[in-house]
Amino acid sequence: MNSISKILAILMLGCVSLNAAPKIEIHRVHQKVVEATGQPYGSPGGIYFKYTGLEPFLMYGLQYSYDMKTWTDMYNFGSAGISTTSFLIHWDELPPGKCFFRIVEKW
Repeated sequence: MNSISKILAILMLGCVSLNAAPKIEIHRVHQKVVEATGQPYGSPGGIYFKYTGLEPFLMYGLQYSYDMKTWTDMYNFGSAGISTTSFLIHWDELPPGKCFFRIVEKW
């Protein structure tokens, strides 16, 4: 392979990695409990989302669905870098029941 072919191959692989879709991870947070009494204290538990593979300076939205056909917006956020973490969403603020989450580019 000559040097021009190597350069083109590297550029093509770089373009493929740059066009990767954003990823979302869900992290659970539990409420703390006093060991001696068993009483809960502090913030109630919930979840937060970790987003990676974002394009900087774009608007994204987190959506949820029960059947993966109808999606409902949960909240919108902007990205300043390629990764970010959401705020803590308490259990009572989440949709009731089991559901699916996805991240979409808004505009």
